[in-house]
Amino acid sequence: MIIVLDTSAAVEILLKKEDSEKYRSKIAEADAVIAPELYISEITNVAWKYNKLAGFSHEESYELAQDGINIIDQFINSNDLWKEALREAMNNNHPVYDCLYIICARRNDGILLTKDKKLKQLCKKLQIETI
Repeated sequence: MIIVLDTSAAVEILLKKEDSEKYRSKIAEADAVIAPELYISEITNVAWKYNKLAGFSHEESYELAQDGINIIDQFINSNDLWKEALREAMNNNHPVYDCLYIICARRNDGILLTKDKKLKQLCKKLQIETI
């Protein structure tokens, strides 16, 4: 099983929130955990926000980003995904950055782990499995 991990689910895991155990168990079962390269920018931005808004220290923010990056086994080059992601974004009136995760899941017959309800709705429409 291939898991495509988006940032919302990664933060859930890293900060041990409500669905963290469910996501952890799926990752433990996975043959591989993948994400588009965009994930690196998103997880480091989350670390920055926790530094600014939640009072995380520099070290805590760095560790959050590093731990998030370390969950991923393989990053998929966004240059290979952007055209298809842009098409889906335009066809479905949905942000391209989310569509990168969708295309990553579709091309790899993966299951997308996400907390994003709108993204889950689009995945259902496009017949992409989500958790």
